[in-house]
Amino acid sequence: MAVILKLGHSYLRKNKTQNLFIALLILLSTLLVCTSVIILANTGNQFKEMHSRTNGSHQILTFDKGLNDPQTVYDWWAAQNGVQISPLLAYRTLSGITFEGKDIANLYLYMMNTTPPPWKVDQLLFASGQESSTPAQGSVWIPTSMANSYNITVGDTVHFKTGTAVLHLTVSAVVIDVPYGAPFTNTARIWMHPTDYENDFGTFAGKEHYMMGMHFDDYDSHSSYWDRYTTETGAPFLESIMDFESISSFYLIINQMIGFIMIFLGVVMLLIALITIGFTLSDAILANYKTIGILKSLGLTSRHIVSTYVVQYALLSIIAVLPGLVLSMFVSRFIIRISVSSLQTDHAHLVIEGIGMAVFSGLLLLVLIIGFIVIYASKTRMIEPAQAIRYGMSERDNMRLAGRMNSPLANRVLFGRFPVSWVIGLRNLIKNRKSSVLMLLLTMTAASVLVFGYVVLSSINGIDRTAAKWGYDNANIAAIVVDKMTFSRAEMQHVLEEDSRITAVGWRGNVTGITLIPSDVSSDAASQSFSLNLSVLDGRYTDFGFETLRGHNPERVNEISIGVNAAKRLNKQLGDLIELYIEGEKRTFIISGIYQAISNMSLSGRITAEAVRSVNPDYDDADVAFINIIKPSQAEVIAAQLNERFKASASIVTQKMLLDSLYAEAAHILMYPMALFGLLFILVTFIIIFITCRISIRKESRTYGIHKSIGMTSGRIRSSITLGVAGLSLIGSTFGVFVGMYLLPLLLEKVLSGYGIVQIPLVLNWGGMLLIACLGMLAAVIGCWLASREIRQMSPRMLVIE
Repeated sequence: MAVILKLGHSYLRKNKTQNLFIALLILLSTLLVCTSVIILANTGNQFKEMHSRTNGSHQILTFDKGLNDPQTVYDWWAAQNGVQISPLLAYRTLSGITFEGKDIANLYLYMMNTTPPPWKVDQLLFASGQESSTPAQGSVWIPTSMANSYNITVGDTVHFKTGTAVLHLTVSAVVIDVPYGAPFTNTARIWMHPTDYENDFGTFAGKEHYMMGMHFDDYDSHSSYWDRYTTETGAPFLESIMDFESISSFYLIINQMIGFIMIFLGVVMLLIALITIGFTLSDAILANYKTIGILKSLGLTSRHIVSTYVVQYALLSIIAVLPGLVLSMFVSRFIIRISVSSLQTDHAHLVIEGIGMAVFSGLLLLVLIIGFIVIYASKTRMIEPAQAIRYGMSERDNMRLAGRMNSPLANRVLFGRFPVSWVIGLRNLIKNRKSSVLMLLLTMTAASVLVFGYVVLSSINGIDRTAAKWGYDNANIAAIVVDKMTFSRAEMQHVLEEDSRITAVGWRGNVTGITLIPSDVSSDAASQSFSLNLSVLDGRYTDFGFETLRGHNPERVNEISIGVNAAKRLNKQLGDLIELYIEGEKRTFIISGIYQAISNMSLSGRITAEAVRSVNPDYDDADVAFINIIKPSQAEVIAAQLNERFKASASIVTQKMLLDSLYAEAAHILMYPMALFGLLFILVTFIIIFITCRISIRKESRTYGIHKSIGMTSGRIRSSITLGVAGLSLIGSTFGVFVGMYLLPLLLEKVLSGYGIVQIPLVLNWGGMLLIACLGMLAAVIGCWLASREIRQMSPRMLVIE
């Protein structure tokens, strides 16, 4: 045992830098794997815990169409067993808000008449501010999503536009409002004091609306309740329904993306670490082949020699795994905190689950590493002392290596025609095939990870360039109606028609369509009612850039295009018929197209304004005007001019501003983990190539000594080796660019398909992708150059004598 420990200590001391880098590689692998395990263990848990804590809604009913009596519906659900309901909440809608002198576009507000507690459903939790039963007069409560997105804090004054008037209200508290508090949402409930609500809105024209939340003891049974409602009332519910899937989707989508990326990269990192350790151990055995042969000839058994390597690398692994495990807890906490910021309070401690799973993963990683060490170290059992002393390797390996280096292809076709510097670099790669393959795979992996992260962030930041593929319009400008009572569509239409810079105008509204999921599609014996959010466009969808995956957008009164998830849930294809209740009347439509949309999880549809007018000839309920202009570069100027004229009743902004207001936060959240992954892989690339180059250079020390003895400088030899590695990394990075650009997004689509995106719209910036891919190459070149410093210390005389 003393001999084993002494030999292990000798190997550790002899290769201090190499062993330090191996320990760092194991640490980084542990960090990434354990962090991914913790994040996956917490994906959805924070939302589920908060939803349970607040007794959150499974469904939200919004009475904004006037098709159902709110009190009658409320009374029916109040009489049901197994269902808890919130109070019937009165609200008015606004979409104009100013904070710190800046107008906030694309934010739709429900100004709520706050009902004093207790509430059975959707209890509000105070993230910051003084707790009270209702807001104080002159103040409001706002949700965490709104506060985080626009940096609004307790004590700030927010200005709410109500047509001709402006409400100046102070934020007295920031609350967690689960149904309407998801990150990067454009809707928010603003909770007002009842007296403020009556005084501020009592004199305004327009109708008051209501909403209510419902919590089912068993959410899976909700369809049976709706079947009973339809049977007892004689008609399906015709107002808007927001399901639990829609409530939870934006809370979970970012964590799903981060979790997928991290577990994938964690597995890749683990495989790289194991392969590198196996390669390093194989080369360490080869480098010490002669020594092992001598030790065996002196009587040391194969078991003792295997134990020497196991002790050495097991000690390194234990030293590295423990800090990696500890660091993973801090990193995962940081990532989880920023991804669920809308569910955090100032006084609550973030509870992280999955620590036990992370510890288990760390121990499993340790066992895997030691297992690999045992497998590779067992190769020493086959070492024959005589061959080891004579060749420094097995006789068969010596003959194979000599044949490879002296082949006609190498001598006549390659080495005979290339410059000496190229030959040295190529010879280093050909002779060390295993290390060359490892470097090729490593640079390809690093480039693919870096490019994939860059493409994901670029696609989110550049969503205005692919808006139609995400389910949005592609118009240059959008005019959002703030106050329908004071807004004049005829006046705006006249102004837009008179402006020669404008080419097309389309008016869009929304209605709710109710259909039934057939019993052969649903899991229940009876048909289930299903609510579709229908976009209604007065104009041609193609004029404003709306796209479909298959088919085309509706052009006739009896045509409809539906989202991919709606088609899946209803088991519908192009050309199928679908029956919808619109404003209480049943209409039959032909499915002309199927599209993808991240909003409403693709549980939506598109119809023409003529289709709604076949039910209600007086329909004129548009809330957005899409505006196309001749020169898109003038969009900001035209929007500002129109906004100045109609600022009392509408908010007119460019499409880019609207999309940035939604997805800037998503890009901000994703930026940190993607940057972390990129840095880790750059660091790993540097470490592994440093190790492999250092090993190969030590094996070839005699050859480089001969080169120096015949007049080659250390710098020239180092440059030749580095040039070979640079060429190899260029090939690997080239493949990596295409993997990160095409293959990895296909895997991410599997995650996003449940959220309504089956084909990720990518923004490919070739200049940026090539530049980011070069970071992996740069790490490889620097690692090789630094590893070759040993050549400067080699003595030609001693190396030739050896």
